[in-house]
Formats: sequence, C-alpha cells, structure tokens
Amino acid sequence: MIEERLSSKEMQGLEADYEKIANIEKLISQREMEIEWPYREFKDENVNGSRSTTVSFKAQDLLEAKEEDPYLQRLYRLRKIKDDLLLDMTKQQKQIYELRWCTDDYYDWLLVGELLEPKLKKTQIYKKREKLLELLAKKEGILRK
Repeated sequence: MIEERLSSKEMQGLEADYEKIANIEKLISQREMEIEWPYREFKDENVNGSRSTTVSFKAQDLLEAKEEDPYLQRLYRLRKIKDDLLLDMTKQQKQIYELRWCTDDYYDWLLVGELLEPKLKKTQIYKKREKLLELLAKKEGILRK
C-alpha cells in the first residue's frame, strides 16, 4: 500500500483550519448574526406614517437561511470535528494545540517546542506538528483513517 503524505499546501490549509477551529464559537455566532441581521440600505417606503402589515423575518425563513448558508454549515462541521479531535488528542497534543492556536500570543513552532515540558527540539516539534495535521486531515477526509 502506498503511504499517503500531506503536501505543503495541504498542511498550510490544515493549519488555517486549526486557527478556525480554535475560534469556532466566535465565528459561528458572528455568521449567525450576519444571517439574522443582514445589511440593507435603508429605504423609507412608509411615507404616510401607517404601520406595515408584513412580518420582516419569520422564524422559518431564518432557519432556512441558516441551513442554506454553505459557510455556516462548514463552520458547524468544523465544530463537530473539533469535538472529535479533542477526544482523540493526547495530553501533549492538546498542550501543543493550545499553545499554537488558542493563545492571543503568536508562538511559532520552535517557541512552542521550548515552552513544553520536557522541551522539544526542532525536529521533534515538527514531527508533532505533522501528526497533529494528519489527525485533522483524517477527520476532514483528506487522508484515509
């Protein structure tokens, strides 16, 4: 059997997905808000001052809009993947994930390796990085499980 490997472009994409996964709740609530309250240029068609008889946004329309939005559906899928990932990660992988993507400070891979206990050398941290990316690739269906 031929061993599957991730290309450098795939690795970059997976790292971007990890960044989204780390902030997934914020991204989901932001997108839901955009769908619920879309920007509309104001046009005052009610020139007589009477009340409008139409309902502006029904609950069913809102639900359909959320179900039809491909970006929001992708975010929901990433949230599920995040939950699965955290269950499958080792303690050290969780530490690496939190240091690399869940902090406000930017830690590159070498600094992440130095912050761990025990410290990891350059080759060790990049092997750990590759394993983390492979784990996500399997969850997303990029690699076979």
